[in-house]
Amino acid sequence: MKKIFLSLSAIACIAFFALCSSRGSTDNTVPTGEADTIPATNSIRLIFAGDVMGHGAQIKGAWYEGGDSCYNFAPNFQWVKDYISSADFAIANLEVTLAGEPYSGYPAFSSPVSLAAALQDAGFNILVTANNHILDRGAKGLDRTIDELNNLGIVHTGSFKDSVNWKKKYPLMIEKNGFRLALLNYTYSTNMTTATPPNIVNYIDTLRMAADLDRARELKADYIITCIHWGEEYQNKENESQRRIAGFLARNGCNLIVGSHPHVVQPIKKIAGHTADSVLVAWSLGNFVSNQRWRYSDGGIMLDVTLTKTDNNVSLDSYRYEPFWVRKYPEKNVQVYRLIPVNDYLANPGHYPAMNAKDEEMLMQFHKDTKSLLD
Repeated sequence: MKKIFLSLSAIACIAFFALCSSRGSTDNTVPTGEADTIPATNSIRLIFAGDVMGHGAQIKGAWYEGGDSCYNFAPNFQWVKDYISSADFAIANLEVTLAGEPYSGYPAFSSPVSLAAALQDAGFNILVTANNHILDRGAKGLDRTIDELNNLGIVHTGSFKDSVNWKKKYPLMIEKNGFRLALLNYTYSTNMTTATPPNIVNYIDTLRMAADLDRARELKADYIITCIHWGEEYQNKENESQRRIAGFLARNGCNLIVGSHPHVVQPIKKIAGHTADSVLVAWSLGNFVSNQRWRYSDGGIMLDVTLTKTDNNVSLDSYRYEPFWVRKYPEKNVQVYRLIPVNDYLANPGHYPAMNAKDEEMLMQFHKDTKSLLD
């Protein structure tokens, strides 16, 4: 794919960044803004989204959305924002760097910081960064990505500037409503290079993962979640490697496994765990937002999970998936993007701008494919 290089007018974007970065702290704990009292209904709701991509056409469209003065990605998420922000915690895979200019898409991603700010504004309060693109701009790109997320007050995990931060902040502990959850994050590889000291990227390694699971228990986690970057691109079923790794995680105490990387949706199923309890595995959530327009890759799902706690035992109360399709349409000489929640569109088509016949056909094909795979 041809790279697109665009410049940023920092002065013109000051107001936008002030709006998007006005909450949160730089500490890698998850701020709730609430008192420590535990509600009578002892439950917590989590939403997981797949791959946040930043292809060149998306960057160009965001410049147009910013009125030729800054990069504005917020309109991408306008129709899913209420749903995302309704969860206690919303987690997505940031599969780009925030490494500064020149901005570019595949194969060496570097997106404007306003992409992360727009995700935050849409309701995401945790981003995972262990994926194959985190070192697209090398060590400096990784460092700057972490710095920019810290500046915005977005909690993140999966890659670290050094061992001091890794030891202090990993596993990521999530606390609310009397729950103490641990979030782990790993990737099968990094494309451009391998992380070298002082940087740390969490690679899939059974010895390391077993030690991290032990550490999560030492930190008194009552539920352990692993977000993992794995599998074969564009394959609608999990492979043997995914099944083997998931089995290892489940046998060693992980309670929930959420996958990314294939850029298509893969099945959701339960596998045997380390106790009588089964472990839910979403093998791949597909793309969250991207410029991949072909069948199966032009949409994705969000996994919506509710956990309950009774007598200090946490269990999976319920889960469901929410499908959405990424609409791309022309505005003057660029393409702009909107995530369309499929179920709401089918129930209330009048709430959305009219689609042409081709777009509606693509949305319905994605809907049909997803139901066939998951229902």
